[in-house]
Amino acid sequence: MPADRQMPALSPDMTAQDYAALVENWTLPPGTLVERMGIRPTGLGWEWIEADCPVAGNLQPAGLFHGGGHVVIAETLASMHAALRTGGDVVGVDLNATHLRSITSGTVFARAQVLHAGRRLFNHEVRMTDADDRLLSIVRISNMVLQGS
Repeated sequence: MPADRQMPALSPDMTAQDYAALVENWTLPPGTLVERMGIRPTGLGWEWIEADCPVAGNLQPAGLFHGGGHVVIAETLASMHAALRTGGDVVGVDLNATHLRSITSGTVFARAQVLHAGRRLFNHEVRMTDADDRLLSIVRISNMVLQGS
């Protein structure tokens, strides 16, 4: 990983305060899709990561939150979490999304939970909900840790 993109590696020994400090000091390079969509990390742990994203500005032509937006949130969270766990670069190798309910305003809340954490392959399930905790979308994603990372 290039020095200008160094990410702190997570540790199972970290305290809740350590995780909170990582979220509070979270920065991404300008010009990313994450920035454009307004995806904002809100919580972090050894086995999970959470974020939210505004619906406004992320609609498809029918006025619903774009299904691709769910996929972007999921890939962002799962990839970021796997990278933080390994301290290296990761790439998505498989993704499956099931959209269950639409949303037209407000905020999408997301939580990525580790299903499997291997040396080279990470699997996460990302559940996205609305403000009333109704399930909007479920995404399962596999990320591969790149060698040399």
